Amino acid sequence: MSALQQFEKDEQFIRLVRREDDVDLVVAALEIARDAQPDLDFEPTLQKIRTAVGELTRPIAMAGDDRSELELLIQFLTSDLNLHGHPESFDSPNSSYLNHVMESGRGIPISLSVIYMAIANELGIPLAGVAAPSHFLTSLQTDGGVVYVDPFRGGEIMNEVECVDWLHALTELPRAEIHPTLKPTSERKIIVRMLNNLKTHFGSTDQWRSVWRVQRRLALLSPGSYREKRDLAIVTLRAGRPGEAIDLLQSCLAVCIPEERQLLQQYLRDARKESPLLN
Repeated sequence: MSALQQFEKDEQFIRLVRREDDVDLVVAALEIARDAQPDLDFEPTLQKIRTAVGELTRPIAMAGDDRSELELLIQFLTSDLNLHGHPESFDSPNSSYLNHVMESGRGIPISLSVIYMAIANELGIPLAGVAAPSHFLTSLQTDGGVVYVDPFRGGEIMNEVECVDWLHALTELPRAEIHPTLKPTSERKIIVRMLNNLKTHFGSTDQWRSVWRVQRRLALLSPGSYREKRDLAIVTLRAGRPGEAIDLLQSCLAVCIPEERQLLQQYLRDARKESPLLN
């Protein structure tokens, strides 16, 4: 079975791998959540989004201007759906899984943003994702210029100057480096960022089987990336799959930089030692 065939049920993920357009970002995010919840039913989450759209359709239509539409949207999402960020959200992978975010109201910036965008776009409000450094945001082109919305901070609205100043204070990056990151990003890059968040969380807690499930997806989304292939090889070994790791490590050794060769050779020796034990 090929690597891609292992995800044959994940139609939106496969579309991302093939770099197709019009990917359903919510479903793609739920496909990731299903890795940790094999019996996950997408329908309750999708129904909650449809219900929100239905309740907002008339008020949005009567709003009068794009700024008022945005404010009505944010009020509903923060009050009726109780969507908000919380410092503890960063400590749990559930904050990345849209079904849990919709149930609890708590999420991290990117998962909350995906929900904001899904509902907004169904209402004709072209809210876009913004892969800002350290903190994912959304943006909207209004008659008065581009505004930035932070779902994690209760839907706070900022103009570009305010957004850059806030990110500068948060990250200490030069303002000149922040400006280029404030452009709308793609569905594929959003999913990659969600996966990297999970990779970081699971790796920091030594949950290597969970890291392995995430890393398989990252390697497929970036097939030309040596780093992702190398990480998959190492994680596969740590996840207790030495037989698979041998092939992956040998492939990496054929193209690795000299500084990594000794480390990869040690991993390969370890994999060969462990492999007979699992036969």
